[in-house]
Amino acid sequence: MASSTAVPVGFHYETKYVVLSYLGLLAQEKPQEHPPPSSTQGTEQQLMAQHALEKEALEKIKIEIEEELKHLDEEILEAFTTTGFDCHTSPVFSPANPESSIEDCLAHLGEKVSQELKEHLHKALQSLLSKPVTYQEYRERTQEAAAHASGWNKVLVPLVLLQQFLMELTRRGQEPLSALVNFGVTYLEDYSADYIIQQGGW
Repeated sequence: MASSTAVPVGFHYETKYVVLSYLGLLAQEKPQEHPPPSSTQGTEQQLMAQHALEKEALEKIKIEIEEELKHLDEEILEAFTTTGFDCHTSPVFSPANPESSIEDCLAHLGEKVSQELKEHLHKALQSLLSKPVTYQEYRERTQEAAAHASGWNKVLVPLVLLQQFLMELTRRGQEPLSALVNFGVTYLEDYSADYIIQQGGW
């Protein structure tokens, strides 16, 4: 169900921060370790090349996300006089306990969702990768996968799928970050805002 009302400006900023932070978790991961090859030297070299490529992709994502977060900070500061939104009073931007930041909580939940909905997410990702990158396609695949979840897990599906999609596209040499961030923010505002706000917000 789509959100019936426009979301509060603070919610928009927090959602964008959440999407960027969640995608940024990718950049903190170590490139996947592959099992040692059992046979040829060629395979070992391929794995090393793949490992280097993955490391490069993760580094590129990290830099792009840092840039986007800087832009978000600037956007919030510039709009302060009209919005009155202050990062320092937001539990998302300034958690009371930095040990339990929103990103850490979402990362933990996201791992669970990745496991529980592995097949549905994989199917959605393969479908996304086989077509041009559009919001409509992302929305439809996300809704299909999210249909198998409830509560906060349903909120996590678009983030988990976005993270996997970003990694695959970056590996392929595409730089889709800003488009995908917009996909995630738009989707969460349209389909999850009511639920998140009812739960007391992010």
